[in-house]
Amino acid sequence: MGGEPRPAKEAPSVGIVAVNYNSAAFAEEFARSLAEVDYPNFQVIIVDNGSRDGSEGIIQSACSGAVVLRCPENGGTAGGNNAGFRYCLEKGFDYALVLNNDTVVTVDFLAKLVAAADERTVVVPKILYYYDHNIISTHAGGFDWRWGRFRNTYHGKPDGPATNQPRDLQTASFCCALVPAAALREVGLLDERFFMYYEETDWLQQALEKGFRLRYNPEAVIYHKESASSGGGWMTPFKQYYATRNRLYLVKKHQKSRFWFALFTLFFLAGRVPYIARYALRRQGRMLRALLLGVWHYYRGRMGRTLEVEQL
Repeated sequence: MGGEPRPAKEAPSVGIVAVNYNSAAFAEEFARSLAEVDYPNFQVIIVDNGSRDGSEGIIQSACSGAVVLRCPENGGTAGGNNAGFRYCLEKGFDYALVLNNDTVVTVDFLAKLVAAADERTVVVPKILYYYDHNIISTHAGGFDWRWGRFRNTYHGKPDGPATNQPRDLQTASFCCALVPAAALREVGLLDERFFMYYEETDWLQQALEKGFRLRYNPEAVIYHKESASSGGGWMTPFKQYYATRNRLYLVKKHQKSRFWFALFTLFFLAGRVPYIARYALRRQGRMLRALLLGVWHYYRGRMGRTLEVEQL
């Protein structure tokens, strides 16, 4: 259960940080799965980003002893997770587990993550699509900083031998990640200028540069409903906007060469042309507007929280 951290001779303490924003449609199933977790020393920390649907209460009721941190406004996943990270550091947890609230976890996922972790190792589980347990959901693999593209992440691919092998990674989604407190102290918190999307890619790169390790443990399994908090489905106008804007910001932040960033920019903008044409031909006006606004706002320096789901 998700109560106060309980003494356990060989069980490091874990604060499970779940950012919540108007998730009543799927909060109960998420909370019920957490309540069944068999790990002996964890606490659920709900960071509520100004919800208006009572979803934080649903989670708190199902997870006895869960703490609710109420934010005055929506700080996105970056700001929300940072609030949870601060709480974990203040309370002295050994690890902070970042967990999307549009997930359903398995009973032993946390024990298996902790078993693969140490104070210098971030660990992520196998994440499967909730509606088809044979398909890999979200990214865990490599990232090409020259072109700003994920590599070998298996997202959308069938689960199989390649995804059942433990391995070191260059990047992964913070849909679910076990982060040592030592990493938070040394690397610092997430960059809130992202608001959401790519903030974990940025943070993990900084962690790797400081000598931390990122490890994939396929024995730990959870299920993901894919962007449920941002409108549902793999790509939504909300996700299109923030992913477009933030990808430019991410590569600019880490690419030291002006020459290579200029090439990346040309590559990136040229790659948007087919999407613009497709959205125009299919009369997908919201998607087209989201993409164009993402590019425009990056060049205007409009970062952080700018637009909500209902505005896109």
